[in-house]
Formats: sequence, structure tokens, C-alpha cells
Amino acid sequence: MTNTVRQSADGPRNDDYTCQVATAPTAAVRALNHETLSNAGVTYPSTINAVLGAIGHDTARLDLLLQQLSEALLRMLTSTQLGDDHGDRFERVDNAQSELTAARAAARTLIARLEHSFNATADLHVTDGRED
Repeated sequence: MTNTVRQSADGPRNDDYTCQVATAPTAAVRALNHETLSNAGVTYPSTINAVLGAIGHDTARLDLLLQQLSEALLRMLTSTQLGDDHGDRFERVDNAQSELTAARAAARTLIARLEHSFNATADLHVTDGRED
């Protein structure tokens, strides 16, 4: 059974909604994986180009999201509302910050590669099968 989450930039602003919205990309990628599994789901190069463009656009938004998550961790740490059950909260936040910085760099690399793929497929088309 699929849960439907109404996505809105206006909120509501709460942790439950944030976690629910975070699952939407998973469902979309799963659906795209199933859709592109058969030849019927992708019959034109323009479809590939459109999908590359869309996922490139979505991926470009990851950098800001990862930055905002990193800032939220720092905000929690400096407000003394952050604890750690297994060690030093400062060390854990520092590790998380390092990993989020690396993830942002990886996202920017992915964005660039998707853009190159998008551009490479922009002028492709289906022909009638005869040699030109």
C-alpha cells in the first residue's frame, strides 16, 4: 500500500512531514526503475533526455538540502540540545559535517555528469532505420 504525501513548499513545518517528504524520491526512483526496465518505457532518445534533465534538476537541489541539514546539526549542537548516547557529540557532529561536505562534493560531480549526459542526448532522434 502506498502512502500519499502532499508535498508543499509551505509545509507543514514539522519532523514527521520532513521525514515523509524525504521518502518521495525513493518512490520516484523505484517507479522509474520499473518504467525503464522494459523497452516500452523508453522508446525515444527524447525520453532519455527528459529523464536526465529532470533528475539533474532534482540532484542540483541536493547541495542546498545537505547544507541545511549540516547547519541544523550545528544549530542543535550550539544550543546544547544535542546529546550522544555513545560518545562525544562534538566529535560525532564533526564527523557528520565532514561526510556532508564530501556528499555535497559528490552531488556536484553527479550534477555535472548528468548535465553532460543531458547535453549529449539532446540532439539524438529515432530514424526509420536506413543509413544516411
